Formats: sequence, structure tokens, C-alpha cells
Amino acid sequence: MSMKSRLFFAVAAFIISMGCHAQTTDGYFVGKNFVLFNDSLIKDADVSTFTVLSHGFAKDKSHVYKSGRILEFVDPKTFSVIDSKEENPSNNGKEVPDKQESAVTEKTVGEDEDNNTLLDRLLGVDEVKNRYAIADGKVTYDGKPVKHADAATFKYVGGEYGADKHHAYYKGKVISDAWGINQFKYKGSGTATDGVHYYSNGLPVDRD
Repeated sequence: MSMKSRLFFAVAAFIISMGCHAQTTDGYFVGKNFVLFNDSLIKDADVSTFTVLSHGFAKDKSHVYKSGRILEFVDPKTFSVIDSKEENPSNNGKEVPDKQESAVTEKTVGEDEDNNTLLDRLLGVDEVKNRYAIADGKVTYDGKPVKHADAATFKYVGGEYGADKHHAYYKGKVISDAWGINQFKYKGSGTATDGVHYYSNGLPVDRD
């Protein structure tokens, strides 16, 4: 066996052994002196300050990450995920909405944080996770700016939908003619309505 092959197997063994002791959350592995996302090394990640948030987001003292990739021009000091929650000691240990730029959607019994029911999962039609976030007074979808969005009133509605006081959005883009957050509701399986118009995967459809 060549020296290069021996070195390769030695490094691989080291990573595997470290990974066995790493904390795994939302695809992130936080080891003693390194961070992985889906088994890929995140270069320059600061292990001592690295924090996994939710929906693929994480941050350390210098950067914000989405699915292991650095989000440029996003300040980790002010970044938070819209529907993150915090535990309030004065509320008998119950979770309450994060007061700092957060928005939690209404849920019905049997739904998880992505508006999925057990039946949705059994049928294979479960919804995607929330990809919207707010930082520095700006709304982003999957790390990209959402044009025209009002951060002060923006809320995650469900699926790929979001809304503010003026508009509704699908995958970070304005839905033409859709009413804002006061009327816009998510119905599940990619469908939504503002009380007048109905939408499927962001496109208008005729009501049956």
C-alpha cells in the first residue's frame, strides 16, 4: 500500500471516529474541533460558538449557514429563524413564540412543525420545512432576499408560502393579486387561499 493510500485511510478513520462522538442535529455534526454537514467539512466554522438553529440554518460568531453553506452579508449577531421558539420560565415551562422577529403558524391537532399530519407522511405528501428567515430587517427565502417583503409584518404561513400586510409569497416570490397576511391561509398539500383566490404551488386555480 502506498504512502498516499495509507494517509487517506488514516484521515478517513479519524473522521469516522470523531463523527461517532459528534452531536448530530438537523444534518450538522459538531465534533471536538470540526463541524460537518451531511458528512462534508464546513471550512472555517468556529466550533466553540457554533449553534444549530432549525430548518438547515446554523451560525457561529462570524457566519450564518444554510445547509452547511455560508450566507454572505448576513450578520450572525442579529440573525434568527422566523418560527424559532424559546422557553419562558414564567409560562410554566411551555414554549412561547420568540419575540425577536419570529412568527409561528397556527396548528391543528396531529400536525408537526411543517404542517404535516401523520396521514400526509403515510401518503408521501408531507410538506417541506420553512425556508424563510428574517435578519437585519430583511426577509430571505433559502438565503436569498425576498423582494418587496415587509419584515415587520412578515409571517410564515405554511409549505412554501409566506405573507406580510401587503402581499403573499410562494418560494420567496410575490403571488400576483393575492391578499396579505390577514386573509391569506395555508390549506396543506401546496394549496392556499386569500378568501377570494385559490392557489396550488403558488399558481392560481379555479375553485371547484
